[in-house]
Amino acid sequence: MEPNEDGTYAISVRIPAVLQTYRCELIAENRGEEKVLHQASDLMCGDVFLIIGQSNAVATDFGKDNDPAPSKWVRTFGSTSSDRNEARRERWGEACARADGGEFAVGYWGLELGKALVDSEKTPVCILNGAVGGTRIDQHQRNPVDPTDADTIYGRLLWRTRQARITHGVRGIFWHQGENDQGADGPTNRFGYETYESFFVQLAASWKEDYPNTEHYFAFQIWPKACAMGFDGSDNRLREVQRRLPGLFSNLSILSTLGIQPPGGCHYPAEGYAQFAQRMLPLVEQKIYGRNPSAKVTSPNLQEARWSDLDRKTIELVFDSNMSWNDRCVDQFLIGDKRLEVESGTANGDCITLHLKNAFDIQEENPARLTYLDSNSWSQDRLLLGTNGLEALSFCDVPIGNGSAQRRAATSRD
Repeated sequence: MEPNEDGTYAISVRIPAVLQTYRCELIAENRGEEKVLHQASDLMCGDVFLIIGQSNAVATDFGKDNDPAPSKWVRTFGSTSSDRNEARRERWGEACARADGGEFAVGYWGLELGKALVDSEKTPVCILNGAVGGTRIDQHQRNPVDPTDADTIYGRLLWRTRQARITHGVRGIFWHQGENDQGADGPTNRFGYETYESFFVQLAASWKEDYPNTEHYFAFQIWPKACAMGFDGSDNRLREVQRRLPGLFSNLSILSTLGIQPPGGCHYPAEGYAQFAQRMLPLVEQKIYGRNPSAKVTSPNLQEARWSDLDRKTIELVFDSNMSWNDRCVDQFLIGDKRLEVESGTANGDCITLHLKNAFDIQEENPARLTYLDSNSWSQDRLLLGTNGLEALSFCDVPIGNGSAQRRAATSRD
């Protein structure tokens, strides 16, 4: 091998992605004498994941509970600090849940998920957490003039991945964000739900450019009125935008946070964050590692709401997975801002049918819009569940179509 003009050279050696560490030595031989010029030890090969978002992605505010134990097979690079100088640390280390200065911190559920993947897939894992608490989605955008701008959230994480030389090794990106977009204090002085989708699409386009081999995006629908933000239903509408995001991408899945126990009105205790990892694990196994689960591992997502009779006394809710019914859910539905009077409900496969107490009176030119789970009045005891045990994503102002009723009317005329 010939060195470069400046005398430097590079050697590439493949090592397998297994639970094994390696040592590399560069040895010069001169007249039968060997001299070690450079050596590196504790080397390993594995998969890379990024965690991005705000405080529940940071996941370090879990109280006085003991931090989960680290693993030699879960690594990270650099610091989560937003300080320009601290953010430029170039060190590899074992990932931890939290640390002074943020060095090697990946958050509680990030570390737990990394360890679970090591156990499941028998391969080392590298996780970089670039989340920053109390931030809106517009603050996560890429600076096109200087993508690694140390004054930006995006730039600091991109710099770390480039310095670690893992930009093309990123397999999955986890996104938990939106609490600070529930209100109307964003850059447009309008509600965050109005611009959230466009900002997310821009952000995903940046990920595609800088982490081109990413196979899947994993997102969470946030807690209702998380951190006491939002008003007049603005937080309900923000969650609706999040619910619809998978329809824009072929490689994005979203999970509900509604069933996390203990709950987190803002942040979660350690046990709650541990459930983040438990819920995400089978989804990562399926989307990244090709596992075939016996049941769906995503939160049920509404596909269609429709009147099922001409008298408008029953509404069919069609989901993307099989559903079960809880009688306590009868008071969890609204049309507009009024509580819908549901007498009972039934589940059949992927369809839930709501039986109303009275026929609903509505003008044809003004279709009714259905909301499930208003943040002003809800309980974890009154949630729609899939037969897989996962809570359905909440939805807001979904038009109720006439498809089923019209088909039945046409059939009767024929």
